[in-house]
Amino acid sequence: MVRSLKAILTALSTVPMFAHILHRSLVFLAASLCLLLGLSAIANAEPVSCGGIDLLAKMKREDRKTYDQILAEGRKIPNARGLFWKIEKRGFKPSYLFGTMHVSDPRVIKLPHTVKKAHLKAKVIVLESDQLLELGKARLLAFTKPDMMMMPAGKRIEDFLTPEQRGVVDTALTARGAPLSAVNYLRPWMVTSIVASACEQSRAKDRTPVLDQQLALDAIENNIPLKGLETLEEQYGALNKMSLEAQVKNLISAIAHPEQFANIDETMLRLYLSGDIRPLAPLLRWLSQNDTTMAADSFAEFEDEVITRRNHTMADRAKPFLQDGNAFIAVGALHVQGDDGLVELFRKQGFKVTPAI
Repeated sequence: MVRSLKAILTALSTVPMFAHILHRSLVFLAASLCLLLGLSAIANAEPVSCGGIDLLAKMKREDRKTYDQILAEGRKIPNARGLFWKIEKRGFKPSYLFGTMHVSDPRVIKLPHTVKKAHLKAKVIVLESDQLLELGKARLLAFTKPDMMMMPAGKRIEDFLTPEQRGVVDTALTARGAPLSAVNYLRPWMVTSIVASACEQSRAKDRTPVLDQQLALDAIENNIPLKGLETLEEQYGALNKMSLEAQVKNLISAIAHPEQFANIDETMLRLYLSGDIRPLAPLLRWLSQNDTTMAADSFAEFEDEVITRRNHTMADRAKPFLQDGNAFIAVGALHVQGDDGLVELFRKQGFKVTPAI
């Protein structure tokens, strides 16, 4: 138990905030959280390459039929084009909804002028969690509720691995300073964070904030109240609802095929910078079903537990802030789009929601 708690604290100390863990812990799946509308001001910034290729561009060259199918599916997703939204209702001051990208890439951190203006003039900043800057609370959670971060009683990660897989996983984790024996009782999604991309890990060690954390820091600097729609415990709980089998498969994929995960990150970022992220969810869904390097069919489970179910909670908790007026709400971009996304859910609450850019 002590050794496992030390492993938890080690994992916590390597990541500046837990939106980043949420992003990187399920590397393939959580890529779908990291979407933000790409605007020209961002797209023209100096590029920062972290490796990888554009999978959509590759697919366009090599499998045009599947490429066209993914684009067609993307065009059917409501509110997937344009992720900065104005929220209005007679008798209330306008508020704004902003889809974020949970990464520290400088092109993402630099907000478009219109977004930054709304952010700094808001009466309140509302993020997925207002505990983004409080690493102490995350550490306390490790001690007070270790079951949130540790495997169910009697289970170990190695129980889900073949002998060959165990050797591969142990070798990869040992090279990163955390052998399997030290993390065997941790939730697989936490262990996956250890094998995060070198690019994000490097910035994390330098304490470079991810976008959501930067929004929180800016709010504090400008004396704007900071509120959250969820607690860290609830966010962990959403990840823990993913089956252990899916989590372990994702861990194995992240270790065995890091180049494909780099490709997914690069594809995600290019779509974001292009200003049209509609193809991303269909692409991730196709990869989970057809790419043998990915955890099979895990995207549907991820969408249900980590996206859709949380959307309804977020919408309910955001309503008082919208009624109070002049709120700036920022959440992962996949929470914004779709039939069960926040744009549609706010409309069902009686608000008029329109693109702000």
